[in-house]
Formats: sequence, C-alpha cells, structure tokens
Amino acid sequence: MKAKHFILFIIYLFAPGFGFAQKSPDSFRLFGIRAYSGELSFKGFYRNREQSGERIVEKQQSYYYAGGIMLNASTYLLHPNFCELELGAGYMPESNRDNFMASPDQSEVRTVKKLNLIASFFNRKKINVVGTANFDESYAKRENLTDIKTTNKYLGGSLVYSNKYIPVTLDFYRRKLVQTEIQTHRVLNIDQTHFEGRAEQSFTANDRQLLTYSHKINSNMNENNFFMTNTIDDVNFTSNISLGPKKIFTFNTTVSNIYQHGSTYFNRFQAMENLFIKLPANFVFSTNFSYYNINQPLSKLIQNTSLNSLNHKLFKSLNSRFFFEYSSINHTVYSEYNSKTGFDFNYTKKIPWGELHLSYGYFRYHQKYLSDSIRLNVVNEEYTLNDSKIVLLRRPYINLPSVVVKDVTGTIIYQIGLDYILIESGKYIEIRRIPSGLIPNDGIVYLDYTAKLPSSYKYDADNHAFAANVTLMKGRVEVYYRLSLQNYRNLENTDFITLNYFTQNVIGFRAGFGLLSGGAEYEDYKSTILPYHMARFYINLQKSFRNKWLLALNGNMQNYTMLNEPEARNQRYTDVSGKAEYNIIKQTKVNLEVMYRKQSGRGIDLDLLTARLELTSVIYQLYVTAGVEVYRRNYIGDKINFKGTYIQILRKF
Repeated sequence: MKAKHFILFIIYLFAPGFGFAQKSPDSFRLFGIRAYSGELSFKGFYRNREQSGERIVEKQQSYYYAGGIMLNASTYLLHPNFCELELGAGYMPESNRDNFMASPDQSEVRTVKKLNLIASFFNRKKINVVGTANFDESYAKRENLTDIKTTNKYLGGSLVYSNKYIPVTLDFYRRKLVQTEIQTHRVLNIDQTHFEGRAEQSFTANDRQLLTYSHKINSNMNENNFFMTNTIDDVNFTSNISLGPKKIFTFNTTVSNIYQHGSTYFNRFQAMENLFIKLPANFVFSTNFSYYNINQPLSKLIQNTSLNSLNHKLFKSLNSRFFFEYSSINHTVYSEYNSKTGFDFNYTKKIPWGELHLSYGYFRYHQKYLSDSIRLNVVNEEYTLNDSKIVLLRRPYINLPSVVVKDVTGTIIYQIGLDYILIESGKYIEIRRIPSGLIPNDGIVYLDYTAKLPSSYKYDADNHAFAANVTLMKGRVEVYYRLSLQNYRNLENTDFITLNYFTQNVIGFRAGFGLLSGGAEYEDYKSTILPYHMARFYINLQKSFRNKWLLALNGNMQNYTMLNEPEARNQRYTDVSGKAEYNIIKQTKVNLEVMYRKQSGRGIDLDLLTARLELTSVIYQLYVTAGVEVYRRNYIGDKINFKGTYIQILRKF
C-alpha cells in the first residue's frame, strides 16, 4: 500500500465524519481508559427451613458466606472512532453449609462469576460493528418458592451498514443456559443459535419497505436426557404505502414464511393485505384479506379470511361501525365456513359533574362444519395462563393423556404436576399453572392434543353486548354495568357439540380519592359450559409523610362460586401486600414488605406468606444492607416454613 493511501485510511478511521479529525480530548493512543468503577462486597445469611408432606418431614439449617469484587471499565483502542470497549467482571466465591435432620449434611463452595465484554468498532462510520460476550453464574429464587442456579454463556454481534439506498443490519448470537432447581434437581439445558438480517428502505416520504430473515436453532435437554431440537427459518416482508394529499389511501402488505424442522415439523406461509380509505363525511372504509397455508405432521390447512368494516364518527360523541367477516378453512380431515355480520356504536355525553358512556354491539355468527367423526390432532394451540382466571381448553372431548404443554420454540416441554395441572370440568378440561414452576403468571404456552371430532353440523349464533358507565368528579368515581348474551338458532346435527348459551351480567364500582382507592365487582355468568358467580373486592392505599414515611397497602379478594357440578369446588383468591418505608436519617432507611396469598379450589390450594424487614444505609461509598425474611407455604399439603437473616456490605469506587 502506498504511503498516501495509508494516510487516507487512517484519516477515515479516526475522523468523526468524512472530513478531517477535529480536536478532541480523546487522542490517538494504543490503549486509553475513559472511565472505570467497581465494588467490593461481603454478604452472608442464616436460614432455617422446615418442609413436610405426605411422605417426608425435613429440617434444614443453612449458613452462607460470600465476598467478591466487581469491576467495570470503559476504554478504547487506538482511538474512540476505531474501537470502544465496555468491560465488566465479577468474582464472588461462596461457602454454603446445610445441616439436615433427616438426610446427610452438606457443605459446598459456590462461585458466582460474571464476565462481559462489548466492543464497538467504527461508531461514527457507515459500517458499525458491535461484538458482545457474556458469562455469568448466579443463584436466585423463583416466586420465593424454588431455589435455582443459572449458568449463562452468551456470544453475539451485530453489523450495521448505514446508507441512503438500503440500510442493512445483521445480528447473531449463541447462547447456552443451564438452569437447575436445587431442591428437585430438575435441570433445564437450553442451547440457542440466532441469526437475523434486516434491510429497510423508503423510496418516497409516504412508504416504508422492510425485509427480515432469521435463522434459529433451539435445543433443550431435560433431566431425563430427553433431547429436543428445532431449526426455524423465518422470512418476513412488510410494506406500508400511503397515497393522496392527506394519505386518503393506505396499503399495508405482509408476506411471511416460517419453516420449522427437527423434533417438531411446522411450515406456515402467510400473506395479508390491508386497505384503508378515508371517505367524505367522516366515513372510513377498511378491508383485509389473509391467506394461510399451514403444514404439520399428518395434516394440512388452508385458510382464507376477509375482514371488512365501515366506520363513521359524528362530532366527538358518537362512533359507529358496520362490519362483515368471512373465513373458509380446508383441513385434511374437515372443512369449515364461518361468517360474522354485525354493528356497534359508542356514545359519550357530558353530564353534570362527569361523563356518560354507552355502547352496544350485535353480531350474527354462522358456522358450517363438514367432517366425519374421527380423532383430530391439534398442534400449537396458544393459551395464556393467569392465576386468577379460569382457562378452559377450546375443544370438548379431549384425550387427557395426549395433552402436551410446551413453549413457543417447541423444545421446552412443561411437566404436569410440577409446572401445570389439568382439571376435568364436564366435557372440557381446565388448565392451571403451578406457582414456582417454569410457567410464569400471565405466561403463554402452546398445547398439542387429540380430540374427538364431531360429524358435520351448522348453526347460527346471536350475540349482544351492552355497556354503560358513569364517571364523576373528574374520573375519581366510576359506576359501570355490562351485559352480554349469546343464543343459537338454525341448528342442524349439533347434538354432539357443546354450544355455549350464556348470559353475563357485570356490575362494578370504582373510586379514588387521594391516598385511597378501591372498588368492587360482581359477575353473574349463566353458561351451559361453566356457569359461576364471581365477586371481587380490592383496595389500595398509598401515603407519604414529609419524605420520612411511605406507606402502601394493596388488597384483593376474588371468589368464584361454581354452579355446574355438585362436586365442583369454589375457587377463591385473596392477595394482600403492604410496604412501609421510614427514612431514619439521610441515606439510611428501614423497609418492611409483606405479601400474603390464599387460594383455594380443586387442585390449586395455596397458603403463602412472605415478609422482609430490611435496613439500608450509605456512608460515603459504603453501602450496608441487613435484614430478616420469612415465608411460609402450604401448597396442596406440601408445607415449607422458612426463616432467615442476611447482611451485605458493599464498597463502591
């Protein structure tokens, strides 16, 4: 390379833009440190734990000591415009001793380690490269019930090419995670490889085009050495185009293809087109067409869906809509045709001291189903599990042993009795997550199962929904009522299927004045599938006193009275949580947190109390934390009684 070419290359690397280098406090050097920080720490705790159940009574005393150092530094190589480095490292050896009453004592040395590196090259150039490496080992609790050890290894990077033609971003990472439940010895091994590329461009001020491609490999091995792996390739193209002087016409296009193979085969091609048109006199027309082609083992599904609506807004008070929806499904073993036609409106009116809101909606739903009476294999049916909501599987007559619950990747198979339970409720099955399992509250799961498929049938369903609420005193007080009804007509060969005739009445009250807020709600759900009465009461209190005291209290009680079967148990959920904080002197405070949960019902009985009293203080750069904690749990006869105390001292620099 000629000398002048080398000089131009150096100028390109270290100049802020495409011009010459400007005067900067960061000068050219082989290695420069811009900032650093760190901390030295010591912590220890003592725990007393008793566990009893049908077959075991265990007492445990634990002593734990740990100390270590954490370091963070921001540096650069040659010049900040060439390479910036963010370094983090931590080392914390731990000593743990467990004294048991019923099993041999244990003593072990645990080491918590952390190391991470982020390297960024050419930050101010068109081509920017970032590399990331991370390793950490930690111990934690899941919902204060399950002790887990997690080892995480992560290596990744990204490349960004910025230009006015087609900006491109490439991302890659490799992650290995091992999670061990210490009490149950259940091990979760996750190995993930991910690559993604994105290209985005706008040819005018009124359009945006985005193309993405991702390649993922997800693998998992459980404690029984059962190995699962899936490779997923996903191509997605989206286009948004607006036309007209005021963007009267808007086109949105999405085309995607997901191909998954390995332990679970799945292939889905999807295309969607949306059109929005702003019409005179405050009318808006929208139409959507979707095409799905899904291939799974032993089955293929082709679905066409069309959604159409005409919306109108009268002044600021009345919004109305007329809609029509249609879908056709051709499956390997059945055909299905659905349509929904209806209208709804929402009305808002100013009244003395507040506002009145009214809404009403009606639709007629038609379904025609053609099939022989056979077994149907259902794959990847999505559900969200919430502790305070009843979740029924959508189809009746499910073969209970065939149910498999898994995560979105299809590689983590949740275990019945540890992560979830299934409860038979007439012709349907209820699914519940188990606290302390792998499924989080409000977590999404995917189910595979087989169900008995009914023969051909058709019906029409009429659905009415009415809602009214009054808000007063600038929203401080609200009274509301909701009514929903569903009935059926034009029935043909529906003896085998279960139709949900229901009438739902909900009435509630909510009020909030300064530090205090609360409300109550009652629901009467008359249903041919799962009828119940539900009463809910809640209250929230929050108050601070001259920046010295902070008090917060939350309470919630929800009771379901089940009406469908004589032997069905009612379900009740009671949650109380409180927090009190007192600032003794500047940067020294004491904090008390208490949480109690009581739930009862078929297969969900839980009595849980957790409490923590903690003192924190900062003296110059010395951070001191000390406290005591307790929790008591009784879950379906399995009892745990825990008491502990801890202290932690940090010196930051």
